[in-house]
Amino acid sequence: MKRFLPALVSFALAACGEPTTTEPTDPVEPSAGGEAEVAIAEEHPMLTTTPVPVPQPAIPREELSEPLQITWTAVEEVVAIRPPEGPFAPTTEAIESWAAGPFTDWVEERQAATEEVAELADAVPEEPAWEQAIGAALFGYALEDFAADIRSSPVPLRITEDEELLEVYMDALHAKLHPFAIEAVRNYAVCQQRLVTLGDDSPWLPWRAYCVERGREVIEVYELQPAELDLPEGAELAESSSVRSL
Repeated sequence: MKRFLPALVSFALAACGEPTTTEPTDPVEPSAGGEAEVAIAEEHPMLTTTPVPVPQPAIPREELSEPLQITWTAVEEVVAIRPPEGPFAPTTEAIESWAAGPFTDWVEERQAATEEVAELADAVPEEPAWEQAIGAALFGYALEDFAADIRSSPVPLRITEDEELLEVYMDALHAKLHPFAIEAVRNYAVCQQRLVTLGDDSPWLPWRAYCVERGREVIEVYELQPAELDLPEGAELAESSSVRSL
């Protein structure tokens, strides 16, 4: 699992302030009651995090490796770190003040948490194949979700009212988010790469389809080019009709 996370604080301030055509930079513990409840909780831990939109695993989640279970929970906790409410008035001054304060604080917290998830994911075993596939899919989603939250941050009214200025702003925003989008796609490709070895009859086929679909959507939204992706050897985001039809 790759662990590339570009610095975003300076970008957050710039993107929410004056738009420019700057070139992109390089890239839970369950609660317990009585003794009977404790015994049940130990056998089937009650998850208290916010679920992420991924397929159901082909085997019970609690039967996955401990590093993967920890990574999965950490991803849910990271995704639950939602961006702050935007300013009431969509003026340039209000948005710049918001970006320099609550939004920057959120970016720093979310980025630090995402980096911790990347370290946890490094411990996910290579075999069986679905272990790292699930880990890559979850980390890819965490990166995609982070970029999407930044992409949907408030834009000054004077920019939204000027079609040409808004286009320049969105182009600059996408350029800054490309590293996150590319890394998300690479993780989805690793997921596909690992699961394709199990064949089209594998019970993990929904995960393979999920990773292909998510990867394709990120490529489309951020208009990524093949040369930018540099996918792992043997990985691709083109699948058979049986996967596309799921």
